[in-house]
Amino acid sequence: MRTIALVHAFGSSGSAWTPQIAGLEDRYRILAPDLPGHGDAAGPFTLRAAVESVATAIDGAGGNAHLVGISGGAVVALVTCLEQPDRVRSLVLSAGVAHPPRWFALQQAVMRVIPEPLLGRALRGPLSAGRPEHAQAARADFHRAGKRTYLAGLRAIAGLDLRPRLDRVAVPTLVLCGAGDRPNIPLSEELAAGIPGALFQIVPGANHLWNLQQPEAFNQILAAFVDRATPAQP
Repeated sequence: MRTIALVHAFGSSGSAWTPQIAGLEDRYRILAPDLPGHGDAAGPFTLRAAVESVATAIDGAGGNAHLVGISGGAVVALVTCLEQPDRVRSLVLSAGVAHPPRWFALQQAVMRVIPEPLLGRALRGPLSAGRPEHAQAARADFHRAGKRTYLAGLRAIAGLDLRPRLDRVAVPTLVLCGAGDRPNIPLSEELAAGIPGALFQIVPGANHLWNLQQPEAFNQILAAFVDRATPAQP
């Protein structure tokens, strides 16, 4: 059975992949590890620790996987692929970046001054993709992660420039971005352009964390790509 490893957004947890686990676990072995400082995983969050946590999860499931990341998790997935290429069979990056955009420093500054309870309320909508059925889980996830962990994730992105290394990605790659996630569309386009042979797709009607907003569409696109990337295993 093929393995898919799902890497969640910052401030979230592996539980944010519940619709993917439910929809795909009959066909694939699904991994949804908590990144350091998120969910049940001990902190603190660092990019190196995040990559190691993903690699450890993959090792425990046979040593290689189709790796999927969304938002900050896409950055973790990309770095994992660059640093642990033997563990990655294919790569799906949704709303990922290769380097911080110009507006990122302002976003960080605003997040730093917002009190944690207010920040949690502000992020509840994005982390639940605006779906009421996911709001309680999103609230619990951010409460467990906390502002410090969330900001640590943002700092990790702020210090990166992966553009010179993108041509080292040697696995089938799909780059996705929601049509409603306008600030990230040019960043996703740049990411896809830098990875040899990468496919790029804008998803109609989708926003940032669209695996929760449009779970059936996400599962369908993911399964179709994984099936094309590798033949079925006995």
